[in-house]
Amino acid sequence: MLPEENKNNNGLNTFKVDIDPVFKGNNGAKRNAVDQVNPTGAYEVLNNQEYTPNQTPTASAPLNPTINKTPKTVVRTYKDDLELAIQNNHLSSINIAIAENQKMRSQINNRPEESQNASNNNLKSKIIISLSLILVLAGIIGISAFYFINKKSPTLVVKTQELTSLITTEYKDELNVDTVIKNRFINVLSSKLNDIQIPINTLYNTYVTTGSSTTRRLITASEFISLMKFQISDTMKRTLLPRFMVGMYSFDRNLPFVILKTSSFENTYSGMLSWESYLQKDFREIFRLSGYGNSTGIINDLTPTDIKKFEDGVVLNKDVRILRDDNRNIILLYGIIDKETIIITVNDFVFKEIINRLNKEKTLQR
Repeated sequence: MLPEENKNNNGLNTFKVDIDPVFKGNNGAKRNAVDQVNPTGAYEVLNNQEYTPNQTPTASAPLNPTINKTPKTVVRTYKDDLELAIQNNHLSSINIAIAENQKMRSQINNRPEESQNASNNNLKSKIIISLSLILVLAGIIGISAFYFINKKSPTLVVKTQELTSLITTEYKDELNVDTVIKNRFINVLSSKLNDIQIPINTLYNTYVTTGSSTTRRLITASEFISLMKFQISDTMKRTLLPRFMVGMYSFDRNLPFVILKTSSFENTYSGMLSWESYLQKDFREIFRLSGYGNSTGIINDLTPTDIKKFEDGVVLNKDVRILRDDNRNIILLYGIIDKETIIITVNDFVFKEIINRLNKEKTLQR
């Protein structure tokens, strides 16, 4: 009959099985062998732990032949080995932590080259970042310095007057009154108008200016009258507009002319009639009229009553006043061709050319 302790509640016969020989009390010799190792760390204890394979359990009593039951297999885990190591070596969680820390340090000490490389990489990164910051700051400073150095205080720009002409001409020149002695101005201007050589049927314009290169401008008609010392009435002088033109038309010879602009037709008409007595004398040198080369100065000694009279004429349906010599050749004529334009010249050919070009200018302006 089987022992009673081998019976279960159901009346079945069972048997006792040794679960793990490691935990058996009769393995003292093995435990003493483990105690003599004295590992320095928990991981070494686990590595040095002797493993005893499971043995086939022996029954303390004959098995019931009627029951075929297989004993359970016990699986060892890392937790079980660690608990055993703690029991056998009297270790604590602190000892294990210290051992793990030592293990990590030993691993780090075994890799000095990797640590050195990491340190070098960190140093290089810091150097690159520092150099980048320095370059950025240097660029900002350089741009700011360039801006402030090149920033100049605004200067006053004086625009010079554009040299324009009342009519289109093929040739032009400039005479600056500041570069000529005043009492020589008439002579210099006369030379430009009468001595220059240009192709036939072309116009030449002399810009009379004043001032330096930055303040250069055309002189006004009133200033021109003063420089030429024309004996014109003050009433007419006040009606003259600033724009005027002095030039020459090339035909069989040089034919000089002057164009004036006025703001009052009535005052201009009466003013020109009163100026007729002095026109020949005033334009004698600049137009090189008859008697210009007379060294005795006969014309200068003549009184206004001795000078020939102007007579009426028509050129291109424009009323003109003409002065003729003894041979009935025109030596001087003028005409008010519209309410604001006066032409004074020496020949009806140039008078016609000026009118044609003025009409073209008006057509282009439209």
